[in-house]
Amino acid sequence: MRTLATSGCVDDLISRTQLITPEQPRLWGTMTAHQMLLHLGDAAAAALGQKQFVLKPRPGGAVIRFVLFYLVPRYPRGVRVGNNPAGRVVDPATFEHDKQRVIDLTRAMAAPNAPLVPKHPLFGTMRRGSWMRWAYMHTDHHLRQFGV
Repeated sequence: MRTLATSGCVDDLISRTQLITPEQPRLWGTMTAHQMLLHLGDAAAAALGQKQFVLKPRPGGAVIRFVLFYLVPRYPRGVRVGNNPAGRVVDPATFEHDKQRVIDLTRAMAAPNAPLVPKHPLFGTMRRGSWMRWAYMHTDHHLRQFGV
């Protein structure tokens, strides 16, 4: 099972993130590549306690977490959870900065002493192993959305 704690997974995600270009076509969904980078960066920043999650807390987190993290191999396409990253206005001049932010936050999350928050609004109480799985699956899902 791939997680940020699995050898080589962080490097793989970073290599794939570096391939993203502003013109990268999406294979599904409505976000642009730049909006996707902002979404990934904001999600990682929230997991690290640097900002608030956009999602409202929901019941049933343990069950949802178990199913998505351990029973399905990848996040399914087209599932909407309540936020609207495709509605975000982007500044094209910040693309490379925003890409580097995703890379830096991915590394920060993977650090053994990362200050991860105790709860995710959809998945409930999260320990380090759950955060490592979530971060890998979430990032992988959106990179596959853009063909990398």
